[in-house]
Amino acid sequence: MVLGLGESVIKQIPNEPAVVGMLQTNLKETGFYFFPGMDESRGMTKEQKAAAEKKWMEQYQAGPWGILIYHPQGEQAVSPRKLGGQFGAEVVAGLVVAWLLAAATGLKSYGGRLLFVAVLGLIPFLAVNFPYWNWYGFPTNFTMSELADKLITFVVAGLVLAAVVKPRAAVTVPS
Repeated sequence: MVLGLGESVIKQIPNEPAVVGMLQTNLKETGFYFFPGMDESRGMTKEQKAAAEKKWMEQYQAGPWGILIYHPQGEQAVSPRKLGGQFGAEVVAGLVVAWLLAAATGLKSYGGRLLFVAVLGLIPFLAVNFPYWNWYGFPTNFTMSELADKLITFVVAGLVLAAVVKPRAAVTVPS
């Protein structure tokens, strides 16, 4: 939000009132919609399933195709519930990273600890954002802004955690 990465890649729908009106007429429930849809009716024979898949592949190749997250009811864009949920998730993620950093006993230098935390930022990108780009066609500029967001977030966290979480001093046991 601070860097405005999302604003530079999310497009507005042209003729939005007409498109939204069509959605309101045809979609009545909240959901994750993928189009074109494939007929997956119960009781289809093997041949019917194969024909439905073939038809779907042809429609997919001809286009258009995409995904839609749809909520027919309105709500507050920024609410205490959303802010609290995000804050909680960030705190838990920070605690997990701090635990991993503390477990990485070989990292004696501040720079090594910072790099360790920064590289951890690749994990959510590779596990979530890359597959969204690869499988669902999320725009490349959106995907790259997500990579930048993850790395910047983890570098900033690393600047603090690398200073706070330090390796334990070696304990010598008298013989």
